[in-house]
Amino acid sequence: MCKLFEDWSGDIRKYCQQNGLSFEKAEKLSQCWGSNFLALQFYNPDDAKDGLMNETPMPLVLLITKTDNGLVFQQTEHTKTYLAS
Repeated sequence: MCKLFEDWSGDIRKYCQQNGLSFEKAEKLSQCWGSNFLALQFYNPDDAKDGLMNETPMPLVLLITKTDNGLVFQQTEHTKTYLAS
């Protein structure tokens, strides 16, 4: 688990609860991050039989960005599919 997810877990849990999303599912998603953002992506190991040779994209499920005003959550067309409670 990435340090940002760990640091922001309270806010992520609260956001999930307020929006009918599963925090437990969010915890299990693949994570990509930078200095001020965290992207949660869905990974299906069955689609990646050839490893990197397959180049199967991982759908972006939830983007979380840290701003001066706190965390900003951006849902995508995949959010409900992979994080619905």
